[in-house]
Amino acid sequence: MRIEKDWMIHCKKWEQRSNSKEICSSKEEIIHKVSQITDLHRPVIVYLAVADSLLEDDSITSGWRVGMVAYEKKKLGVTDIYDTQPYLIKSAIDFEVCSRADVFVGNSFSTFSNLVVLSRTERLYNLGKASSCGENVGLSSYAYNVMGDDGGPQSG
Repeated sequence: MRIEKDWMIHCKKWEQRSNSKEICSSKEEIIHKVSQITDLHRPVIVYLAVADSLLEDDSITSGWRVGMVAYEKKKLGVTDIYDTQPYLIKSAIDFEVCSRADVFVGNSFSTFSNLVVLSRTERLYNLGKASSCGENVGLSSYAYNVMGDDGGPQSG
């Protein structure tokens, strides 16, 4: 979920240069789009991989739809360990959590999200699934900033 201060500055500039409106999304837009994913079996845990120190407020876990339970590091009780780590180690931890999730939802312009999707795609190939089209193999990935045919995030 890319809503940190540094990302919002970067993506707003990118949108201006590219004349595109599909890069930045507010927290509310992301929540709405994620709630539109039809193959999420509710209740569902939503792990929010964000750089806590770059958030403008602490309301990241509030406002989620019924059946969507948002968690981030503070709620998991791992901040004592997590906070002692450098930024890149924190990113690597979030990467592994996201790579192993049943469903991943990211931003198509985010390097982090693209690397997670690449890792998940490689895992599908290793499972012998050259394509997951038409079947649920437990490693679905979505881009919340790209509109899919059903009005929710684009599946990829």
